[in-house]
Amino acid sequence: MNLPDTPSSPVTGLGKQADEIIDEETEWIDFVDEFDTDRFERRDRYPDWHTATPFPRMFLAYVWAKAEDVSLTTIPDQLEANPELATAMGFDLDDLPSESTFKPTRLDGGRFEELQSPVERGVKEIRTLAAERGAPIGNDLLKTSDGEDKQSLSNRTVQRLLRKKGQEVLNELKSVAIPSISLSRSDDAIYDDDELLVLEAIASIKQQAAHGSGQKLGDMKNPDPAVDDPFYEDGPSGETLLEALKHMSVDDIATVLNFALRKTYTRAKPRIRELEHDNGSRFGTRTKVALDITYVAYYGDRDEMKWVQGAPEGKGYTWCHKFATVVIVGENTHYVVGVCPLGSTDYAATDAYPGKGNSYYIGDVARRLLSIAEDYVDIRMVYADREFHAVDVIQTLTDKGLDYVIPAQKDQHRIGPMCDRFDQVKQGYHEPNDTPLYVEEDFVMHGAVKGGVSNHTVHTTVAVLPPAEDDDVHEEGSPQPFITSLDVSDEVALDRRWAKKQIEQYSDRGAIENSYSSIKNAAAWTTSKEFGVRWFHFAFGCVVYNMWLLVDFLTQERIGVIETRKKPRITLSRFLDWLDKELITLI
Repeated sequence: MNLPDTPSSPVTGLGKQADEIIDEETEWIDFVDEFDTDRFERRDRYPDWHTATPFPRMFLAYVWAKAEDVSLTTIPDQLEANPELATAMGFDLDDLPSESTFKPTRLDGGRFEELQSPVERGVKEIRTLAAERGAPIGNDLLKTSDGEDKQSLSNRTVQRLLRKKGQEVLNELKSVAIPSISLSRSDDAIYDDDELLVLEAIASIKQQAAHGSGQKLGDMKNPDPAVDDPFYEDGPSGETLLEALKHMSVDDIATVLNFALRKTYTRAKPRIRELEHDNGSRFGTRTKVALDITYVAYYGDRDEMKWVQGAPEGKGYTWCHKFATVVIVGENTHYVVGVCPLGSTDYAATDAYPGKGNSYYIGDVARRLLSIAEDYVDIRMVYADREFHAVDVIQTLTDKGLDYVIPAQKDQHRIGPMCDRFDQVKQGYHEPNDTPLYVEEDFVMHGAVKGGVSNHTVHTTVAVLPPAEDDDVHEEGSPQPFITSLDVSDEVALDRRWAKKQIEQYSDRGAIENSYSSIKNAAAWTTSKEFGVRWFHFAFGCVVYNMWLLVDFLTQERIGVIETRKKPRITLSRFLDWLDKELITLI
């Protein structure tokens, strides 16, 4: 690896200590354990009697944040996500300092004013030493010099670091996802939850049915058993997992798996905030989410199958199961943060709606998903697929004060004819850099709402954009109608350009459509007619999918080459191979 020229030996107090501490295996926990803060404390601008957080832990957090290029105000979130590091620094996990304690004005220009310059010089030496010795510390390995000619890591080095750090991060995730999932078990259960969840993970990874992965698990755990060994006789099998799931209701599975999704997101949140916004202040505070429905084909016997739904036109199959998800949408982020099943009147609040009871009402689905996400995400914008074009959804979003962009369904009498006449009604013909657009404000919709009447009225705005080659929502060559709460206009060219830009941000969610194929690739399959089993497989697949994104993201963070990419650096197949090997260590 080519590195910029550096002093033959460190010259700062930080660098000299780092020179003594850092080797190939040094992690931050090792570094802070051995680091001596006494020689720096005399330059603390807070007197001994001050009630502020003690100097050693604050200084260690300050040095770590500077070396890892972490926004100071996100330090509490970062420490909460890295409890072992926080404890090594001396923090109480139940009483971490607030964000305001770490404001740059309080540290750089206040408490550590005299230390700011030597720390900034020192962390450059720390990064250089870590890069030279291959130590996994110092986030920004690409910026080890002030010079303009910065050398990039070679692909060979990046791949080596990906393998090394990916394995370490994956090991962390085994302690995040699997322990967060609990199964309802009988009092005389033979096997632990984690055994059955490893079984499910292997089934997910290998695209196997549960019984096949059960045999694989038995072979790995006890490859040469005694004939009378109970494990050999009835070791974990597909039926063992089935029995565990049969003890769980649809709601039980939703609660357990949504909690696991929350744990994976919480682990990723601190660094995602910095990636999404340079100042680290907006993501996770006011974010965008997408509501989607995915379809899983069903080809079996439909007798007594309450949850089987008719498939949409063009799907290539007639019947399916439907699952709804809420996903955080960002430039480099598509995390599943909530999931629920659709299809049974036993699960939907159909009695609260006027008229005939349907298998589900889409407004209730929107409320359920938003309620899950709102527990830990402050939402500002909702993108939803076309099935969410409904009065009850619009009323729900309006009540919550949320902006939205939703592809409109083309009816026969209003929006359909509007699209048919697009060439006649659109504004924007001859002006330079103009864009054709049609906007109809105060568009009235009528329909049923929960706890209300069947002809409730809502007002929205319809914006129709020209056909797009990459539009996978509307038929080819068709104008693109959307309903939105945004204040858009087609009056002048500037308005039209702004409106088009705002509506086309809907494409931010485009990667989510592709993510469903990945989720399905991360889900086990089953021949069971028990809907709970099928529902668990899909929701667990969402957890594995999140783990893939999280491993990819945290690995990039650790090797110091975070970048906005259309696809993760670590492919799903490569991640599944890693996970397959790592899960064996749980057995």
